[in-house]
Amino acid sequence: MFVVFHLIEQFYEGLFFVKNIRFLLLIMVAFVCLVGARENEKAMPVAERGVLDLSDWDPTRDGLAAFDGEWEFYWDQLLTPKDFAIGGNAPAKSGYLTFPGYWKKYDLNGQPLPGTGQATFRLRVLLPPDLHNLTVRLLSIRSAYRIWANGTLLAASGVVGRSDEVEVPDRSLVLAKITNDGTPVDLVMQISNHFFPGGGVQNPIVLAEPGVLEQAHENARSWGLLFAGCMLIMALYHFILYVLRKKDISTLYFGIYCIVLTMLVASNDASDWLIRAYFPELKFIVVSKIAIICYASSTSILYRFYRSLFPKEFGRVFLYIVDIRGLLFLFTVLFLPGVVYQMALQLFALTAVFFTAYFVFLLFVCFRRGYSGSLILLCGIILLGLTSTHDIYYLIFGTHVMSLLPVGLFALVLSQAVALAQRFSNSFAAVENLSEDLENKNVNLEKEVAERSRLEREIVNISEEERRRISIDLHDGICQQLTGACLRCASLSQVVQNPERGKEELEQLSAILDELVVQAYDLSCGIWPLESEAAGSGPSLADMVQRYSRSSGIPIDFYDKRLCEICQKMQVAQLYRIAQEAISNAVKHANPTRITVSFDCSRDGMATLLVRDDGVGISAAARSKGGLGMSIMAHRAMMIGGDLRVVDIDESEGGGTMVSCSVACGLGLQKNHGEDEI
Repeated sequence: MFVVFHLIEQFYEGLFFVKNIRFLLLIMVAFVCLVGARENEKAMPVAERGVLDLSDWDPTRDGLAAFDGEWEFYWDQLLTPKDFAIGGNAPAKSGYLTFPGYWKKYDLNGQPLPGTGQATFRLRVLLPPDLHNLTVRLLSIRSAYRIWANGTLLAASGVVGRSDEVEVPDRSLVLAKITNDGTPVDLVMQISNHFFPGGGVQNPIVLAEPGVLEQAHENARSWGLLFAGCMLIMALYHFILYVLRKKDISTLYFGIYCIVLTMLVASNDASDWLIRAYFPELKFIVVSKIAIICYASSTSILYRFYRSLFPKEFGRVFLYIVDIRGLLFLFTVLFLPGVVYQMALQLFALTAVFFTAYFVFLLFVCFRRGYSGSLILLCGIILLGLTSTHDIYYLIFGTHVMSLLPVGLFALVLSQAVALAQRFSNSFAAVENLSEDLENKNVNLEKEVAERSRLEREIVNISEEERRRISIDLHDGICQQLTGACLRCASLSQVVQNPERGKEELEQLSAILDELVVQAYDLSCGIWPLESEAAGSGPSLADMVQRYSRSSGIPIDFYDKRLCEICQKMQVAQLYRIAQEAISNAVKHANPTRITVSFDCSRDGMATLLVRDDGVGISAAARSKGGLGMSIMAHRAMMIGGDLRVVDIDESEGGGTMVSCSVACGLGLQKNHGEDEI
């Protein structure tokens, strides 16, 4: 049992309106106490064999009284008070029929009565002697009636007749006055029904002191107006949302659903026929069809609303089933007699239970999948299912006092509004987050563009400086050596007669030409390094290390670990340039005695370049004014998505500087395959 309560508690903790199962249990205890208290109230008398004794009942103290119980029943007779006058021949009773109730399937002489037909009912009421003025409320009596009190016509609705051609059905609300002169009140009621499946009295005939029932009537109208007003405002609001954003069709379906529910409640007895307050001449047949058509179309609209939110779960095939069901019932309402479509209404209501259960199942699936707003919609459809099932049960199998359908509809619409508001709120939050991210990225992009512009200007300056340096190297180096070679050649032309001197000049000329080759090779590799192998796919770090070691006179060790095929074939131009800049900076500024270069791609899918020297360290190194070595290395690392770090090495570990750059193997490096942008 503890496990069961724990699971229930975990479920209710997910609901937005119940944070703890203990709160729900407290409500249940309060409800039980309330029911127990009502059991101690005074029991209202009921009619027995056509007589209702209310002489000991005080409506002021004990509350409303109802003419419930056994009424005299005269089947297939439309009698008047004159037929029961003293001295006349009293008509024979068919029996007693309990109010509220229907005569359909009433056992008369061993035969069940049909739902259609006509009958007369009679009840003698003993009223409280101290109350002289009372009010009677008659609501939704099927389907035409007249009622007399002591021979005086008390109320009437529609036109009573023996056939559907004569009868004019109605289900109006009537508040009538009764004057109590201390004598028993004889009530005679004629009812004819050729429109509904079952004739009789659906709701209790209520008796109260003046003002109570009038106030209840105004309250019912007020709640109906409140509901209709809320629905109309919601509909207008969501229609405007759809006009502003036609891509989100869920707002259109929700607005249409609100309009349909407004018309359904306004034309229902739960709002005391609110529609007739504004259209008093509207016939009952029209009002009835409006309510039924709205009820029939609401399921299709609701399914479309759910499908617009969760298209994957609410499939198209079931939508066709819902539409076909609604169209069949619509055809029945428009083209078949009232008795037929009223009977079809019961079948339609039963299928509504199945559809509601299917909606609950699909929304529960959406909730399990974590869809936004699905839990709120699930709670709303469950409440609608409970209230509609209550009304459907009493519509088919009995009578009831109050319809709970408006409560369920209000809960459903409220849940839909909250779900849409939650979706809009999440959308707005997502837009705000995206806007904030975009703004941050724009700021970073502006900084990057500014940095790129600065680097481009510096690169232009460096390019001019590099051209000047190459020009000087060519002028002072290769050009001078070539001039010397030319002079040697001229000297050789004059010493042909002296072989020994010619041999010496040739040796010197060969040395000059060898040095020219070395200078030209160094110069070309400095501009763009090539592999020594003809089939190579990129620059050679080993060759570059050897040249720097030879030209600087500083020992440089090189370690290469490439265990995968990608690293053996990928372009390492940017890493080559970073290593070249790091070695150049170490030679120029750090005064090292040894430099170590390593390239490792043996683990974790990362390629790592390390350049380490034992010089004075980056913080103490003397830099040339305006140098861009660090900025250029950082820019190259950013181009390939690498992580560049330049740190001082602790004196306990030998001191100096370490430059490291790590990049994902085969990804960042291949992005700039074959390029050397700087």
